Amino acid sequence: MDRRKRHGAMTLGLAALAIALAASSAFRLSPILGAVYMGLAALSIPAILLAYCAKCPDRGDCGHVLPGRAASALRKRKTGPYSKPDLAVTAAALFILFALPQAWLWKKPADALVFLAAMVMAAWDVRLWVCKDCGNRHCPGNRLYKKGKK
Repeated sequence: MDRRKRHGAMTLGLAALAIALAASSAFRLSPILGAVYMGLAALSIPAILLAYCAKCPDRGDCGHVLPGRAASALRKRKTGPYSKPDLAVTAAALFILFALPQAWLWKKPADALVFLAAMVMAAWDVRLWVCKDCGNRHCPGNRLYKKGKK
């Protein structure tokens, strides 16, 4: 496994840790809140795969490894620039996964800080190692990375 894929897999692990922590924190507050968050997370992940990953021209060599494989197995979409609905679905799903839990995570600051640390490390790692070797020229993050490196 090359460096980009090792870092990509690590970022998924950090994101999974953050989601698991958010779910655990939600369940401690209320089983209903925990179940609702887990249900929304279960819908958000395939939404990202279908709206974003399935359209990626680099999905066969995905730096995050699993999303590319999963997207290829789900549904093939024509590659090209992301549409506003693609980006809106992806943003909404990411909001559900990572911003929504802020509403309850801060009731226990240690949970919130671990969650934020995992997310910051994942985002930083993606920018440093995954984006720079990604072949998805349509990704807004990749375009920003490449533009800043010229």
